Amino acid sequence: MSLTLLDPLAALLLVLRRVEGLVLGCVVLATDAVANWYANYLLDPAEGITAGRIGQGLIAALAVALIVAAPRVAPWLHEAPRSP
Repeated sequence: MSLTLLDPLAALLLVLRRVEGLVLGCVVLATDAVANWYANYLLDPAEGITAGRIGQGLIAALAVALIVAAPRVAPWLHEAPRSP
């Protein structure tokens, strides 16, 4: 439920070029990956590879990529937008 509020908030903050949007995006993706891991590996009795586990792996990979890229992206958010 909180993703319906936090995802658009992170997007809005990024559009406004705020570092807080980048941080919030990292937090949202990381917590989503952890919640999906919990649901797919601890609550789901299925064995082996499932669609949910593949999706969880993709979300986890995106979360790691964003967290790794965030320090390089953050300075760009502080720059003034260039006019065409």
